[in-house]
Amino acid sequence: MSSVLVVCGAGASSTFLAHALRNQAAVRGIQHTFIPASVAALSVPLTSVDVVLVSAHVTDFFEQAKNAAELIGATAVQLPTLNFTAAGADIVLDLLASLPHITIESGNHG
Repeated sequence: MSSVLVVCGAGASSTFLAHALRNQAAVRGIQHTFIPASVAALSVPLTSVDVVLVSAHVTDFFEQAKNAAELIGATAVQLPTLNFTAAGADIVLDLLASLPHITIESGNHG
């Protein structure tokens, strides 16, 4: 199982996206954990995540997310603009599946 931090500006958008991701992951039988957060989460050391997803509307924070992720061996991914429906979640799940080291068996937890 991979642990995925979903980052947006204030935490609202990431909550909606994390909810859509959980639903679509369940439909697909994927056991990722999706944790919504605001960009403020990037100002403290990250722990227990494999991937940091950065929403399209906070691209200015991608380098900060990338640096924070690298410190714990995680991967940061800049998301394209998408909606928070099943279709948008499917795009993100496909993106996660394309990452070489992210599987449902991933064990990076800080």
